[in-house]
Amino acid sequence: MTYNERKLAYDKVNTPGELQEFMDKYLKYGIYGTDNKIYENWNSDVNSEFQIACQTKYSLCDAKRYLQYGYGTCWDQVELERDWFTKHKYEFKTLFIWFLFEETNNYTTHTYLIYKDKETNKYCYFEHSDYNNRGIHKFDTYKLAIQYQKEKHIENNQNNGNIIDDNILSHLKIYEFNQPKYGINMEEYLSNILNSNIIYENNKFV
Repeated sequence: MTYNERKLAYDKVNTPGELQEFMDKYLKYGIYGTDNKIYENWNSDVNSEFQIACQTKYSLCDAKRYLQYGYGTCWDQVELERDWFTKHKYEFKTLFIWFLFEETNNYTTHTYLIYKDKETNKYCYFEHSDYNNRGIHKFDTYKLAIQYQKEKHIENNQNNGNIIDDNILSHLKIYEFNQPKYGINMEEYLSNILNSNIIYENNKFV
């Protein structure tokens, strides 16, 4: 499929639900590396081909690059979502969650978007890249939406074989972040997160 075909379909998306459908149909989870190769067999093991590509071949996509190549991680997917929700004048936040340790580990990171519904004023957690949690989940408050996703993130890490105990949970952090510079690598992306607004740490909202 060509960029023009994806762009034409993207420009016809009018609602968040249609954006979910568009992403289901036209976009895949993976990395289009700086070596012009596709890495799509996700594996949380830091020594896997996918994770090595994340560390050495990754370039953060803007909407155009994602539509051009059709592959993106949750980091890239949120930037496409940012593009759509900005153009359609929604109130929204983009968030990043991880277990922050000094040492290398297999605990996953995740980015996602929460927008405010224009008609109901509900806070809607928009999820596409997390296949097991895909959809639009609506809540009465912003914190409830974050709490829901936090529990899903913990559950996903448990399902990947990672230990979850009180010590591990004390390392869980959530950030609100603004649009990063596109084209940055993984190290630069994480540096941007660390300089963003932290909203959850030490087992509580800040």
